[in-house]
Amino acid sequence: MVGYFKGEVRQAVPGAVDLHWRNAQPSMGNDLRISKISEADATLDTSKFHIAMPLVGKEIYVVDNQPYQSCPGEYFILNPKQHARAEGIFKENVEGICLFLSIETISEVAHFNRFPINQVVDSPFDFPWQQHEFIVKNYRLQENSFGRYLMSLKSKLLAPEVSPLMDWDTFYFNLAAEFLWAHQQIGKQLQSISCVQALTKQEIYKRLSIAYGFILENFAEPISLEDLCRVTFFSKYYIIRLYRQIYGLTPYQHILYLRIEKAKELLKKDFSPTVVSQTLSFSDRRAFSKVFKKMEGISPSEFQQQ
Repeated sequence: MVGYFKGEVRQAVPGAVDLHWRNAQPSMGNDLRISKISEADATLDTSKFHIAMPLVGKEIYVVDNQPYQSCPGEYFILNPKQHARAEGIFKENVEGICLFLSIETISEVAHFNRFPINQVVDSPFDFPWQQHEFIVKNYRLQENSFGRYLMSLKSKLLAPEVSPLMDWDTFYFNLAAEFLWAHQQIGKQLQSISCVQALTKQEIYKRLSIAYGFILENFAEPISLEDLCRVTFFSKYYIIRLYRQIYGLTPYQHILYLRIEKAKELLKKDFSPTVVSQTLSFSDRRAFSKVFKKMEGISPSEFQQQ
């Protein structure tokens, strides 16, 4: 971080057997930092892939002259060579975790995943760089597999007193593999959108991912297509069509899937089917039982008995 900031930035000590922290120092390779900032007006390090995960408060960025805000429950990607700044004066400290993956690490993992093992064996150190660039937007942690992976890392990184022995090379290679895997899936979702211009596809994806996040956060409440129209600025027809192209199911099917998964959790805790149906906004117990049996093959009562 080059520029002015008030607060503290701690860096994980590379190569240490246990997870220890020190004052931040310049780093050419992979890096892991935790920050507590009350005021910032500084250029961010984008010599590598920069993955920010807010923990407390709202982080404010300007990326290529476009403003962004990122909150807890999200992660944010900065691509190499982008111009990015952190800005803001905050009443309370804004805290977050930043993970940095070098171009070399991403390239090596991508090379291994892209080519058959015999080709990797024939040229084990040849990683021709191909530009990897990811959509700059707010990604919810529950939105994809990488976000969920970050959630699993968070508790380990914030509890160093019980952290296992650190194998840093494995840590960063696993992080890069999860990162690439999830964003390759996003690339496939983009390819499923039937339009020509890349920027148009990205805009569609950004809007539909807002709807996806809205459903994740509110599936237990009544959700209508009108609600999704308001957050995406798409018509009902386009929402259904594009959502199915990207995610493989309609918004209604996604809501039902999430409700039934939550219903199974509640039934295992001995909530009655009637209470579960009310909690998850089904019209009545009969409607809940009908959907549950169609999706699970047995009734809620039979599920509880098992």
